[in-house]
Amino acid sequence: MITILGTILAAVKTVLTNQLQRSLSSPLHTLDLLLRMSPLACLQSVAWAAVLGEPTSLMEFVSNLSLEQQLHLSGKLVVNGALAFALNYVSFTANEKTSPLTMTVAANLKQCFSIVLGFWIFDLQEGWIGALGIVVALVGGAWYAKVEKFGGSRSQTKSGSVEVDSPVKLNEKEIV
Repeated sequence: MITILGTILAAVKTVLTNQLQRSLSSPLHTLDLLLRMSPLACLQSVAWAAVLGEPTSLMEFVSNLSLEQQLHLSGKLVVNGALAFALNYVSFTANEKTSPLTMTVAANLKQCFSIVLGFWIFDLQEGWIGALGIVVALVGGAWYAKVEKFGGSRSQTKSGSVEVDSPVKLNEKEIV
């Protein structure tokens, strides 16, 4: 249930982000969008951490560290924050230049590749159902990429049927 909810929320976020960036009345630049969304995401994270009791655990953990270890941890957190900013900037920029559907397909493929990479690095074993799911997702992503790249142009005949003439790039509305 959590995976399904996460997938739904990620898709909704992608669609809304794309709408905010392509709004005809006042489109938001990527940095403007980050400026407006980051404080909200921070508040949500802090609130959820408080509900789970993480601030107390964090204070106990940090109090047991030496000054050098605390500085090292702070440096790691700064680097992590910079990488998170860069990731979001690139993600929002890509979302602005593509469609929400393309972003969602890419996100699912990223998850599959992360899983496959984890199996390869940590020498994990996967059941046949999980492996089949990964293969289906990868084939679906490849099929989507093929349709995006080589989709035929459409023209209507007098009878109302659609003919495919030559390879051209389709937009999201034509695919669906």
